[in-house]
Amino acid sequence: MKKILSCSISAICFLISATTAVNGQLASNHVKSGGFVILNKPGPGDLPGVGGRVNPAVIRSFLKSYKDVSNETWIQVKAGFVVMFNYNEIDYQVAYNKKGNVLRTIRSYNEGKMALDLRHIVKSNYYDYEINRVHEVETFPDPPIYFIQLVGKKEIINLAVHDGEMEVLEKFDRSK
Repeated sequence: MKKILSCSISAICFLISATTAVNGQLASNHVKSGGFVILNKPGPGDLPGVGGRVNPAVIRSFLKSYKDVSNETWIQVKAGFVVMFNYNEIDYQVAYNKKGNVLRTIRSYNEGKMALDLRHIVKSNYYDYEINRVHEVETFPDPPIYFIQLVGKKEIINLAVHDGEMEVLEKFDRSK
């Protein structure tokens, strides 16, 4: 469990850092930075949001799974492509290899979108805390790992929940 958890933490940290860097540079087309290329402005005849550089196998895989998505942002990374989009009030980051296979999916949402059994696991132990954000990391074929941020009156707690087991990752005192 700890090996899976540490690999997943590394993956989510990479994608979050890539997303942070990308959000600051989305205004330009085909920006190269830190080993990835933002592909957000199409040329003539390209699919919207793709810029003509994403492998067709990746596009087919994406459209097969996410038919009603628009305004996605594509990022080219060394291993393939990452697409970011919002669907039904859930933020998605889906990583594909160059052949179009899904490597991992990260869904980020608030407490209202949590599965009831997951919410019960967390709230039964931390009933005085607000669930601020949930990051659901799924690396196929493994079951998802949930990274959950709780906000209390005096502290902030980051949890990981995997296969019904909960682990405290970090605790922080809240600023006054």
